[in-house]
Amino acid sequence: MNNSYLKTIRKYYPNAIYSEIFGKLVIEYLKQIGFNPDEVMTANSICSDDINAMQFSISDSGLLGPFYLGGLDGFPFTGLTGIQAFAHHMPEDGALLIFYGPHIGITKEGEIGKVVRRGQDHESNCCGAAQAALDKINDKPQEPSLLDYQEDTIVQLFQQNKVRIEDEPYPIQEATEVMYEAVQERIHLLITKSKDEFVGKYLILIGSIFINVDEGADSCITYKEFRTINLDTNEEKDHLKGFVTYLAKNKLD
Repeated sequence: MNNSYLKTIRKYYPNAIYSEIFGKLVIEYLKQIGFNPDEVMTANSICSDDINAMQFSISDSGLLGPFYLGGLDGFPFTGLTGIQAFAHHMPEDGALLIFYGPHIGITKEGEIGKVVRRGQDHESNCCGAAQAALDKINDKPQEPSLLDYQEDTIVQLFQQNKVRIEDEPYPIQEATEVMYEAVQERIHLLITKSKDEFVGKYLILIGSIFINVDEGADSCITYKEFRTINLDTNEEKDHLKGFVTYLAKNKLD
C-alpha cells in the first residue's frame, strides 16, 4: 500500500496500521511478556465475509488454530458451545488468544463502508451485513427469525442504537463502533460463564476493528483492547498501553 492510502484510512482511524505489521508485532510482544507462539491457540471472532479470508492474516504467524467463533460482522454467534469447545482445545500449559471485532471497508478514494473486491471493477459494501442492517434501521422492530438469525440480530442491535448511529456524519462507521462494543461485551460474557471450562493457564484478548481495502492493497487494523487473564488467579492485566509503547518503538509504515 502506498502512504497516501494509509493516510486516507487514518482520516477515519488515526491509529490504523498495516495488519501484517500488527500481526508480527503482536507475536514479538507476546514473547516479551512470556508467551511462546507454539503454546498459544487462537480463535477469531471476525466476520465470515470472504474478503477477510483473503485479507485477515493476523493469526497466521506460528500460532495454533484458529478456531472460528464469529459469524456476520464478527459477533460470536457460536455462543457458549463454541467458546467452551475452544476452551477444551487449548494447550494445558499454554494460552488462548481471541482476536475479535467487526470489519469495515475504505476505498483508496476515501469512501468508508465500501471496497473494490477481487475480480470486480466497482465498489461494493463492506461490511455488507452491517450496511444491510443499516438499511433496515427504520423498520418495525421484530424478533430474529430462524431463517436469518444473524442478520436479524444485527438489525435489532442497530435499531436499539438508532439515534446514536444516525447522529454521526458516517453512520456506517458509528454502526461499526456499536458492533465492536457488542462483540466485546459478548466475548467477555462468554468467558465469564465459561471460566471452569478452560484447561490452560491464560487468556489473551485482542479487540480491534479490521479495515478492508481495495484489491491489491494491504489491509489495516485499529486496535482497541489487549488484555491477559490468569485463569488460575483471575487476575487481569491491561497491556494496551504497553503494546502501544512497543509499537511506537518499531517502524510501522
